[in-house]
Amino acid sequence: MTQAHKRRCPKTLLRTLGAVALGTVLATSASAQVASSPGAGQALTAVRATELRADKLGSAAVLRNVPAGTSLRLLSVEGGWALVEASAVDKAAAKLTGWVRASAIDLQAGSSAASGMRSGRESAGNTALTLGVRSLPPRVNRHALIIGVSRYADTNTPPLPGARVDKESATQMAQAMQVPAGNIQYLQDEQATGDNIRKALRELTDKVQDGDRVFIHFSGHGTRYKDATAGGCVEALLAYDGGQSGTLTNHEMAELLKPMTNKTDKLFVMYDACHSGGVVQAASSVRTRGFTNANDDGLLRPKFANISDECGRPVNVKTRNLVVEAQSKGALPQDIIHVSASRDNEVSFDDELKGGLATQYMRDCMLRDAKDVDNSGAITMDEIRMCAQEKINKRMANDANYKAHNLMLNGNADFVPAWFSQVSAAPMVSLPTPTPTPPAQALVAAPAKPVSAAPAVPVPAPTPAPVVVAKPLTGEQALRQMWDQRDAKRNVRVSLGKSTLTIGKDALEFSVQSDRAGYVYVALAGSDNQSVYLLFPNDLDGNNTIEAGQKLTLPRANWRVSAGGPVGTDHVMVMVTDAPREISTLAANKAGPFVSSLNDATGRAQLGALMSTSRLGTSPVCQSVTARQQNTACSDAYGAAMVSVEEVK
Repeated sequence: MTQAHKRRCPKTLLRTLGAVALGTVLATSASAQVASSPGAGQALTAVRATELRADKLGSAAVLRNVPAGTSLRLLSVEGGWALVEASAVDKAAAKLTGWVRASAIDLQAGSSAASGMRSGRESAGNTALTLGVRSLPPRVNRHALIIGVSRYADTNTPPLPGARVDKESATQMAQAMQVPAGNIQYLQDEQATGDNIRKALRELTDKVQDGDRVFIHFSGHGTRYKDATAGGCVEALLAYDGGQSGTLTNHEMAELLKPMTNKTDKLFVMYDACHSGGVVQAASSVRTRGFTNANDDGLLRPKFANISDECGRPVNVKTRNLVVEAQSKGALPQDIIHVSASRDNEVSFDDELKGGLATQYMRDCMLRDAKDVDNSGAITMDEIRMCAQEKINKRMANDANYKAHNLMLNGNADFVPAWFSQVSAAPMVSLPTPTPTPPAQALVAAPAKPVSAAPAVPVPAPTPAPVVVAKPLTGEQALRQMWDQRDAKRNVRVSLGKSTLTIGKDALEFSVQSDRAGYVYVALAGSDNQSVYLLFPNDLDGNNTIEAGQKLTLPRANWRVSAGGPVGTDHVMVMVTDAPREISTLAANKAGPFVSSLNDATGRAQLGALMSTSRLGTSPVCQSVTARQQNTACSDAYGAAMVSVEEVK
């Protein structure tokens, strides 16, 4: 066989390649990852006088003044702040750990990876991994609207001093989701009237392009009032002006957001408010002055304003959350994420020094503290929620009057708001890397049956549990994590030539159709239940464009994927992206013409970061609204489908 013919007909054996890939994954120990992370434990110097604060907030307590020239050690970089260890003022004093503005220190190039590091104190018993994709650049296709009401026009409505702090916390969350500063709009206090909120939502809808991503954050009072047309009490957010024009129900918000959800890849909405007065109704002193418990940093205030005695308590309430309301208007739960600070019969709280408990803890968990429970290489919304709930439980523990409120997550709980991870995992055992076997016979593909989006149901808050060492993700689970990030409004269909392949005899054949033009990417999770490969495009075939409605048959004649075992199920995920991806930067091994060894935390994070962002998303071509109009090259969105194939003898 000539060399040219060998290139046209590459031979790859799934059984052999799977073993090599698996060995590579196991040999990548956690300690090796930490050692290679740039910036970890970096020695720094304060380039100007600054303040070491107890939290990454301009309003947080000052631990000490830091003169220019002070020696510091970097622990983490998050949302424009750096967590550092400062040298002691004198030899007898202990070192202090706190937050300084990142602009006040001499961060070295490449230190962004260090921002994924957890300190030794926080990671006791765990090994920290940094994946090198934490501090991703802002993307013009990301937007945020941050609304906060800390005081109301009606002086009888209790103030919420912490809502002003929530503005900064929500900004840090937006920055972590790669929202540029110029794409963040704020409505605070007297700006946050009902009509101004409605206007801002309409203007944002006009600005958003197809495939963009939006984050909306509201911090203020929730309330309830009698609505005869609804047949009972309804829940609402209370704007600055209150009254008829200053209340926005979930039903109205869904109406306002409907045209936006028709465009967005993902819409993430967070309400740091509550809709129940509960026992607070009778405690007027608590409602006006706040209360303390043994764990308090500042006074806590309930985030509920009673504008209707009849509806103050959770009775006769038409409880329909935002996702349910949006679904009733045609939105898909896959594309919406809604976080609410509490259940409909609970009171959530505002800390006047650090902001709403829900906001400050969601912020901390998104930026640093959430654990990658399933070792997937990314932090999902559900993992962020679990982390934040543990913090709320701890803060409210042993309180004489109130129990912890429960964060509610509806819609796509598997959404990854930012493809970075400070993976907390048990140390991995380093095994010898097996001697590579030359590629031989064939590959196979087969994924899970297509699954329709699950109905939006509240995720119950978990009881804090001891840390459990996660089982390694299977190849199918690794692909499904990517599938969970798809835009469900984009329709991709995959048809198999055969759903059962005989090992050593049959080859994989399938066709792809999409309702939109784009770029096709095909990933395979092998029947060994471990390995993951990027099959297409590959070294032999880089033409991955597809037109809307076109039937694309793969593999093409110059490359084949044959059943090579072991017996089992292969899983194939096909993505059709609006814009091309820069897959050449994937740091992975090769299996013949294919990229392999993607099923470890590092590989999954890198693959996720690359496949969920377009190549030109940060280029000058996409920097203006005019240039972006109808320009799919600036979109990060993609549709996806999964299918499965059985390998048999």
